[in-house]
Amino acid sequence: MSISIRALEKRFGDFLVSVDLELGDNELLVLAGPSGCGKSSALNLISGLVEADSGSININGMDISGVPTWKRGIGLVFQDSALFPHLTVEKNIAYGPFIAGKTKEERIGLTNHYIQALRLTGYEKRRIQTLSGGEKQRVAIARSLAARPKVLLLDEPFSSLDAPLRREFRTEFRELREREGFPCIFVTHDREEAAIMADRIAIMRNGIIVEIGTPQELFFTPRTAFVAEFLGLGTILPVLEASNRVDGSTIISCALGKLLVPSRFEPGSALLVPNDALRIIGGGSIDNPGASIINGLVTELGFEGERFIVHFHIADGTIMNALSSRREKAPKPGEIIEAELDTSLLSFVSLNP
Repeated sequence: MSISIRALEKRFGDFLVSVDLELGDNELLVLAGPSGCGKSSALNLISGLVEADSGSININGMDISGVPTWKRGIGLVFQDSALFPHLTVEKNIAYGPFIAGKTKEERIGLTNHYIQALRLTGYEKRRIQTLSGGEKQRVAIARSLAARPKVLLLDEPFSSLDAPLRREFRTEFRELREREGFPCIFVTHDREEAAIMADRIAIMRNGIIVEIGTPQELFFTPRTAFVAEFLGLGTILPVLEASNRVDGSTIISCALGKLLVPSRFEPGSALLVPNDALRIIGGGSIDNPGASIINGLVTELGFEGERFIVHFHIADGTIMNALSSRREKAPKPGEIIEAELDTSLLSFVSLNP
């Protein structure tokens, strides 16, 4: 299954949404970005719920740009499930293959298959009003898949669920995709969910995709400051002076002093100091910074279950981040700490979108 989306555009007043994507066979592509960047609008354009001003959508070489939504062979799962409250679980699921034009025998077979696949056995005659949020989303996914779509679009389908149920659904959905094999475009603003779910991640900003890559590529080697900041990867520092060396590394001056960065500096770039590049090694003096030993005043602790993110500011007021394991004694706000900088993890990111 090949899916190609080219220059698919829609202008909403002064705001332009423009989508260019290639979706691989059975690939799950996560569309991520801050609220209001155009993620849901992009899905609406692809599905045909909103008519595009221009551009094309090709599935297996067939342009479906002018085809009505219900004939496109595209499945849709929304955040609020959008189920029919007057129908049972079984009839809601059967509606998908009915709209897709399946025969009665096919509808029965597909409905039964996805009742089992989504662990809904025993719920067939239940009314939608009696289901929990997680159960409703199971029905919504089953209904879409029972239509045997060419591609499945999901708009933040797990965001209304509590954290343990979200984790359970992510695991179940990944297992379902491995068994069934269908391509997906999955919208989320949750960076953890994006990293867990995606084969590739496309980051949107102001209506356009600014960077696309595997989770490892975006989390370990982002190309732009915007993506690094959106994913919360570390601190972006201006480069005051830079001298590229023949071996491809660069000596720079920045708020941390003079540093050797293992990559080449390009004009219009800034320094990315990843959170895991700083390791707390003890107390220190805020007035005595060094090239590889950073001192600062702790301002805040962020607890993420397995670790703390320690926010501290250095002498010029720049806020830095360091990681601390939950097994280590975390510093307290107001304490002065000493952190060791691993310069091998430093890189440059573009300040341009």
